[in-house]
Amino acid sequence: MNASLAPAQQMQLAVHYHSQGLLDAARSLYEGVLKQFPTEFAVLYHLGLLESQAGHPERAAGYFGRAVQSSPQNADALNNLAFTLQQLGRDTEALATYEQARALLPDDADIAINLGLLHKKLQQLPEALACLERGLQAHPAHTALLCNQGNVLQRLGRQPEALSSYERALAVEPDNPVVLCNLSNALNELARYDEALARAERATEAHPKHAQAWVERGNALKQLGRIPEAVASCEKAIALDPAMVQAHTNLAATVLSDSVDTPRVIAAGRRSLEVFLQSVYRAPALRHAGLALSAFRLKHDVQQAQWLQAHGHAVPGLAPFLKTGSALLQQAKDWPPGGTLRASAKELSSLQEFLATPWLHAMPDAMPDVLNPENDWLALEEAYLAGTPEILTIDHFLSEPALKAFQDFAHASRVWHGEYANSYLGAFANRGFNSPLHLQLARELKQRMPRVFKDYLLTQLWGFKYEPAVTRGINVHADFAKVNLNFWIAPSEHNLDPESGGLKVYDVPAPADWTFEQYNADSARIYEFLAQHTAGCVTVPHRCNRAVLFNSALFHETDTIRFVDRYEARRVNMTYLFGQQLR
Repeated sequence: MNASLAPAQQMQLAVHYHSQGLLDAARSLYEGVLKQFPTEFAVLYHLGLLESQAGHPERAAGYFGRAVQSSPQNADALNNLAFTLQQLGRDTEALATYEQARALLPDDADIAINLGLLHKKLQQLPEALACLERGLQAHPAHTALLCNQGNVLQRLGRQPEALSSYERALAVEPDNPVVLCNLSNALNELARYDEALARAERATEAHPKHAQAWVERGNALKQLGRIPEAVASCEKAIALDPAMVQAHTNLAATVLSDSVDTPRVIAAGRRSLEVFLQSVYRAPALRHAGLALSAFRLKHDVQQAQWLQAHGHAVPGLAPFLKTGSALLQQAKDWPPGGTLRASAKELSSLQEFLATPWLHAMPDAMPDVLNPENDWLALEEAYLAGTPEILTIDHFLSEPALKAFQDFAHASRVWHGEYANSYLGAFANRGFNSPLHLQLARELKQRMPRVFKDYLLTQLWGFKYEPAVTRGINVHADFAKVNLNFWIAPSEHNLDPESGGLKVYDVPAPADWTFEQYNADSARIYEFLAQHTAGCVTVPHRCNRAVLFNSALFHETDTIRFVDRYEARRVNMTYLFGQQLR
């Protein structure tokens, strides 16, 4: 600090350094002034901004908190305090602080957006929409408010209204790439693929270095069946932004649907997994904020680490992860499965290497048979096609070597990264849940049952793994495909209720004009629809190596789950979707 300068001059110089990105020099001057005036709002507020910019949310929250104490009616300080609290995972405090800021400035667009986005993150979609609509009353042509309103409407399954929000934003900024991308995405969900492509291409032409525009272009091209062009568009997005998770995920999904080149499909999925893990567990902000972990996810990962260690797998970072992860899990032993804990930055440093390592179990390149060759596949095909509706149970589905290989893959592979409200985990082919045997299974199905699978592309492949202490699984929904294949690989003796633990399939399909959100997430509406149509239900109990083949438009849900509470006993299902039917 230059002691010859008056405090006002020091402050002026600090602001200048700050604006030039010379953060250390600015910090030194700010702190010098703060020693003389420890409650001065302007100094505290600027230090909060600086520490936030420097990636130190804890320090920023401290300074913004003191700034609010100094000037409780300053909405900007409250807004910034709420944002840093949110970065630190203190969402409840952040919500209350945003509300304080909004009470002071009810028409402020930035506060409306921040509060709306936090509600959206917390799955409080009606509240998020209300925040954004209130902001739009004061700022009806605000592009960011309109785009975020559209995003929430899409999540609510109200795609036509979302489209209207984006069109209004586009009228304000006709070449805004974010608006064009949102518009393309909404048109895609409405199956208006040519229009979606036109909006995405308008964005790529106006802003050729905007990676998201190339992703949306790839999405539309894929839906139009123009797979090579879709692949090229995703690759363009990756060239522009190599760390863009969505671009890698979409590329892996696109090459999966054209799965002739097995090595390319697997490589794309693994690279997508690597980029995803880096983004989640190596993000710079984590160095200061630590990491929020769901209790059920940590329980699974600790159990998996113990299994890997017991089976001699030398996964990087396994030992420190087990030590720290087990201690954290002990703290949460009495918590409900849906509870969340926070690993400090120091604790995260012990967990990080294991969490960020894309460890995959080595699978054989091929087997003589993945499907059980002793099954009468012609008779099974006849039975499926004769069904009204099309639902078929197939026991002894896989060959014994294939069943063992898939079980080992599910136990050993660090691919279970999707988290869901009913405390189960998901793994996807476009994020590492793939191998030569996974793809061989898809090819064999087409060979053994050609009249069922026809020339349908493999549109998705995933697995789900369940928390034994939670009895609910996947809520009622339908899928976008023509044919759904679901099979179970957990040993039958681990199922505590042999008459349950499987799948319930209703004999009424989703209406063709429903959107993805309506037939995939709106449970209340689905049950009302099923009641109106007096739908029947086929219940298929869980058995190891049992498959259920059915028309993917039929509503279905996981039956009640009660399994032994041990890692190897967790219920695991694998699902293949072929073709495209619903939007």
